[in-house]
Amino acid sequence: MPHHTGDTWLHSSAARVEHPDAAECTLHVFACGVAVFHLVQPHTPASLTELAVWRYRSYATDLPWAKAKIHDLLDENENHPGLPNPEYVLSLYWLASGPWTGSQYDTALRLLSTPSVLVDRGAAGGPAPLDGEVEEKLLATGFDHPDIVSFGVRGISAGYAGWSGVAYASIAPERALTADELVACELVVQALWCFTGQIQQMIEDGQDPSMPEEFGWRFLRAAHSRLTTARAQETAQHVLMREAIMKTSGLEKQLRAAQDALREGLS
Repeated sequence: MPHHTGDTWLHSSAARVEHPDAAECTLHVFACGVAVFHLVQPHTPASLTELAVWRYRSYATDLPWAKAKIHDLLDENENHPGLPNPEYVLSLYWLASGPWTGSQYDTALRLLSTPSVLVDRGAAGGPAPLDGEVEEKLLATGFDHPDIVSFGVRGISAGYAGWSGVAYASIAPERALTADELVACELVVQALWCFTGQIQQMIEDGQDPSMPEEFGWRFLRAAHSRLTTARAQETAQHVLMREAIMKTSGLEKQLRAAQDALREGLS
């Protein structure tokens, strides 16, 4: 049975659907026309490299699965020209425990937010693990990347956001962010990223972009304000998380560009 969920300003409905490999799978359909699947897939890998390889290999199955599921739910033929294709898979890693201590624990989270450094994505048989010594060396010497943004709070949590994913570990669970808070933020960001991406695609196809008035430039202006302005009762941790995810996703620039394009289309 579908139920309404999400932020009150970005209305959506959600329903559980079956997925062959996920412990839970929820389809979120936003009023602005975007559908986002949220998959919960617990793993206990032997190494970070093993998890990184699984992440990249899952692309080959999860994206086609999402396409087929949407087509099935809409009761349309897969070759129908008006039906959407899935665009992206973003990973949120909730680290429960691990064999690392001290600075290695922090490095492990950084690596999870940028798993490509552990994978040979150009291998003939598909994504393959790099030599195990690569992971060992990085854990021993430390790892950083200019596109990684930290949003942890010393003594409470450790968290990093990157283009490929978000990694988080709660050190003091009673004071740290919850998984639901991270997921809620990601769902909103991903929905708006896809929405503004569609406007960008219209522009690149040589069209004058247009949207229904309720989801026009004023809607995007409001979304930009809500995602970039701190609220009086919002915790500092939540603000840091939102800022980190907004920066690494590139959504703020997309919101501004899409807003300007829709406004220009009315002049």
